[in-house]
Amino acid sequence: MEDQIYDLIIIGAGPAGLAGAIYAARYQLKTLVIGQIPGGIAGTAHKICNFPSYSEINGMQLMMKMIEQTRSNKVEIKQESVEDIKTGKIFKIKTNKTEYEAKKIIIATGTERKKLGLKEELKFLGKGISYCATCDSGFYRDKVASVVGGSDAALTAALLLANIAKKVYLIYRKEEFTRAEPAWVSQVKNEKKIEILFNTEIIKLIGKDKLKKIEVNSNNKKTQINVDGLFIEVGSVPNIKLAEKLKLTLEKNQIIVDENQKTNIAGIFAAGDVTNNSLKQIITACSEGSVAAYNAYKELKFES
Repeated sequence: MEDQIYDLIIIGAGPAGLAGAIYAARYQLKTLVIGQIPGGIAGTAHKICNFPSYSEINGMQLMMKMIEQTRSNKVEIKQESVEDIKTGKIFKIKTNKTEYEAKKIIIATGTERKKLGLKEELKFLGKGISYCATCDSGFYRDKVASVVGGSDAALTAALLLANIAKKVYLIYRKEEFTRAEPAWVSQVKNEKKIEILFNTEIIKLIGKDKLKKIEVNSNNKKTQINVDGLFIEVGSVPNIKLAEKLKLTLEKNQIIVDENQKTNIAGIFAAGDVTNNSLKQIITACSEGSVAAYNAYKELKFES
């Protein structure tokens, strides 16, 4: 049964997981990637302008290149959800479809979108509510769209929609953009189709079968705005469900790793946005995935 056991299973198919898989394949490790969303949350980015070798590239285009490179190295990517991991000399990974065994694991589960927490949010999902402008912006041609958030993701979503919709409301609860890159802020403020609503919060979603209006509170004044769609870009949180089950050491809901991407459990590494790194970017996720794969390889070589 030894040939059925993977040297390395990577959980997560975003930049960290894919970069780790590419390096693992170069070290000739029998490797499998398991991820619910090929490309991860990075694939939803409208425009990436800070990844070396590309002045500008769509998130899904970049991730498809990484997926193709991973597969060209004969690494299989399974679109499954990991439900449980049993630790031991050999790790047993149970997914929603089957079970796998591995000598080493890299947790690269990334982040998941934050929700607004409003009453009708799930009801209107796909019916006016979206968490991905890259995926769904095409539905709002010549319509009125809105974006809530103040990060790079929110501003780039608004800019993408401005190319398609007839009007875009950009709603942010603070009095100025404090999280976004200045270059994006300048573009948003210069785009005539975008109306910025500072010091404003969405308090209610209105509609019957689909979203028709949003009710906002701006400086203690409530107003209703007619919109065809709302894109929610209020950040993300590390996906630590597996980490919690495994009892990995966490701090501020992030997996603590050392300089070799090792966790507190022998044989388990972690990489990317789910870890306690200070810069949540595609380039750092790729770096961490590569470091994790290298150190998994070193351990396997020492143990053989």
